Amino acid sequence: SSMTRRGGFPANKFYNKEKSEFFHCLVCYEVCRAPVTCHSGAHLFCFDCLAESLQHNPSCPVCREPLVSPVSSAFAAIQVSALDVVCVHDQCKWKGTCGRLDSHLDTDCRHEPVKCSDNACAALVPRGEMAMHQQFACPQSCPNSKSHANGSLDNTCDVRLSRHDLVDHLAHHCKLRIIHCPHPHCDVSEVHCRMPAHIEICPYAPVSCPRECSAQTLVRHCLNAHRKDCPREPVACIHAPLGCSHVAPRSEIVLHEQDIALHFSAIRSKVFAEQQKFYQQQISEMKQMFEQKLEEQIVLFNSRQEEQTALMEERFEWQMTIFNSRQDEQTALMEERFEQAFTRQQEAQLSLKEYLEGIKSSLQPLVDKAEAEAKAVALAAEKAAALKRNQAEAKRVQ
Repeated sequence: SSMTRRGGFPANKFYNKEKSEFFHCLVCYEVCRAPVTCHSGAHLFCFDCLAESLQHNPSCPVCREPLVSPVSSAFAAIQVSALDVVCVHDQCKWKGTCGRLDSHLDTDCRHEPVKCSDNACAALVPRGEMAMHQQFACPQSCPNSKSHANGSLDNTCDVRLSRHDLVDHLAHHCKLRIIHCPHPHCDVSEVHCRMPAHIEICPYAPVSCPRECSAQTLVRHCLNAHRKDCPREPVACIHAPLGCSHVAPRSEIVLHEQDIALHFSAIRSKVFAEQQKFYQQQISEMKQMFEQKLEEQIVLFNSRQEEQTALMEERFEWQMTIFNSRQDEQTALMEERFEQAFTRQQEAQLSLKEYLEGIKSSLQPLVDKAEAEAKAVALAAEKAAALKRNQAEAKRVQ
């Protein structure tokens, strides 16, 4: 893709210099690209130049008339597009009108810088040299990173090199390149970064005898077979089943095995150890038998104790049932007697109430008569008191 173009067209690329001067931008002093004016129409600018100026000061850069947004000039645009120009790149021989210049630069001009199509590169290269750039100079990702992108390897090769250098990288430097095991007769091929791990276990790798014997040419898969014949390999005495615990290198064990007195002592110790082991086993078996019988007796005792407990619980439950039955009978009898006594008490209370009411009714006339006599006495007392007061008053008046 082409670069974004800002500012005017270069004034030195126009054939008719006198005519093009009428359309010079008063900011960049080049021929206006997308001509615009202020409100007066007297001053001409490129759209980008005037827009950038208005961001700092919202007025015309020449007459200082307040201006919010550029005013397009269709007349100037038509006149500028009809002017004859040559390509802005000196190496290019294109000629045409100014209106076709941008189209030429966007599509045809081999000298116009364009951005590399590889997003990771982003280099600006003349259009005519893009194929050469992409073939030799454009940095490329190591293809081994894509082949192992499924995450099967912990390591990734993230280098970016030109195609020319990438060939050498893949052949000699990439840590994900496939290489063969360097040991003869080994057919294993592995990623370079994993080859050291293979070499550590490669069955055809040359190794030394761990006992430092005189053997010189050994490979790892033959090491176990060599240890069966190595003169310095530690081996046990042939009389080990009889109790000899001596271990010595294979070249020295023969002298030890020929020592009869030493092995007789070892045999005696072995027999004594076996007897001790037999006695301990007998004691252990007897102890185990005693513990088993003791456990059986404890189980039997517990079983009989549980039976006795169950029988006692059954008898106790039977006694409780009889006791509860007799207690219920006694309770019912006492309730019946209490009910009879309560009934008699209620009857006696009722008879007493009737008797008292009879006495009350017989005494009522006497009570009424006594109340009337009391009232008559009270009235006579009041009259006597009044008479006494009157007499006292009369005597006081006299």
